[in-house]
Amino acid sequence: MRLDADRNSADSTGKLEQAIKKMPEVVACHYISGTCTFELQVVAQDLETFSQFALKKLMNLLNVKDIHTSFSLGEVKASSALPLGHLSQP
Repeated sequence: MRLDADRNSADSTGKLEQAIKKMPEVVACHYISGTCTFELQVVAQDLETFSQFALKKLMNLLNVKDIHTSFSLGEVKASSALPLGHLSQP
């Protein structure tokens, strides 16, 4: 899910960060470049629970302008190993 902040001042963004950190549904949060401010990884029991979280919790936080959601339709490739072999070549 991507979250767009209304204002990106240090104070308002810091308060939003603190609120996001307290939400157990959010398992990861990153600042991102582009049209939104944050990208969140959210875990929910089902679509209804996710919807309630997005509409009642996230959208009601101060400084939230908009949210954008997308869902994985299936995993194509996943690996925790980093492909670093090319870094040791001259």
